[in-house]
Amino acid sequence: MNPSRFVNKRMLVVLNQMSINMAGGSSMSNSNIRESQNLGFVEKIHVNEIFGQPIYPDIYHQAAAYMFHVIKNHTFNDGNKRTGLLGAVAFLQWNGVVLTPFEEDSAYDFVMDVAGGPNDPDSVIPTIAEWFRSMTVEQDT
Repeated sequence: MNPSRFVNKRMLVVLNQMSINMAGGSSMSNSNIRESQNLGFVEKIHVNEIFGQPIYPDIYHQAAAYMFHVIKNHTFNDGNKRTGLLGAVAFLQWNGVVLTPFEEDSAYDFVMDVAGGPNDPDSVIPTIAEWFRSMTVEQDT
C-alpha cells in the first residue's frame, strides 16, 4: 500500500491542541511548539532516502516514524506522546488502514515504553511499525 496523503505540520498542531482540549494539559501558545523547536522533520518522512533507498519503506514504518519523532523530539510543550500516537493513527486511517480498537492499558504502556526507551530510531521504529501492523484489520479487496 502506497500512501497518498501525508501528515504535515499544521495537522500535528491541530491534533496537539485537540488532545489538550479533550484530555487536559497545558498549551503555552497557539501552536504549543516549544521555543527553538519545529516540525520540519514531518514534511520529509515519506521521501527520506539513504543510498537511494527509502528510510521508511512502507506505510507502517512511516507511521512509526511520525510517532517516534514527535514523541522523542519533545516538540510540543505538552501532549507529545498523545500527538505522536494520534498523528500516526490519523496517517494510517487517512490512507485506508483500518486498525482494531486499542486496548487502552496496553496502548498506554506501549507509548510510555517508546517515550522512556532508547532514542534509537533504527531499533524503535521497526518495533512501532510492527505494533501498528499487528493491529491492522485485514480487508477484502
